[in-house]
Amino acid sequence: MKRILALTLAIGLILFSCIPAHAYRPFATEDAGVAGKDVAQMEVSWDYLEWDNDDKENNFLLVPIYGITERIEFSVEIPYMFHDPEDGENENGIGDINIVAKFLLIEEGEKNPAFTIKGVVKTDSGDEDKGLGSGDWDYSLVLAASKTIGDFQLHGMFGYTFVGDNDDDNIRDIYLYGIAVDYGLTENLHLVAEVAGNRHPDRTSDDDPASGLVGATYKVSEHLTLDAGVRFGFNDAMPDWNTTIGMS
Repeated sequence: MKRILALTLAIGLILFSCIPAHAYRPFATEDAGVAGKDVAQMEVSWDYLEWDNDDKENNFLLVPIYGITERIEFSVEIPYMFHDPEDGENENGIGDINIVAKFLLIEEGEKNPAFTIKGVVKTDSGDEDKGLGSGDWDYSLVLAASKTIGDFQLHGMFGYTFVGDNDDDNIRDIYLYGIAVDYGLTENLHLVAEVAGNRHPDRTSDDDPASGLVGATYKVSEHLTLDAGVRFGFNDAMPDWNTTIGMS
């Protein structure tokens, strides 16, 4: 059970927190934007999750991003995780680090959306015995599309993860998806919402993780944007709810 929880949390760090894999905060849904040549960015975030069995999680995420070319972006997602189970010992430490590359396939036009493809390598850097990692490597490919329509930005993604099974026959590969909307209430204040999910990596699970998020972003300056959101799980495969705050 600990391994399944760890794997689910690791996938959650890729898709439902943060990152990520990495999407612009506070979305789990990937967008089609890239940083741009020689542009360096940094994202910092904190997520608090509460499960229906009263287990609690605090996850901190650091994401340095660099634009290698106008179309290619590279990032690393470094999580630090705190487990506070209702039963058992508390654990904390570095989770599974993700290495991410993103390529802009098609720029947005007057009629067409922008398209990007993203590759993610999830390492086994987290301690599996402490529930901080899955104990194996995962490899993901994600296709994302984004389109601006007036004050709205629409984003959609679909991906597939080749999950390292660590010799566990109950572990399987997963697909993942997300749809998100960003509404510019003012020039600096945006309201955001999304629905995202994936197939459960545990074959024996009755539910596939799915969740919804509502939140906001506020542009403080050209170099700083703050964000906050609340995510609600639609079934027992996700935390009942989690809060997320961050800046980029």
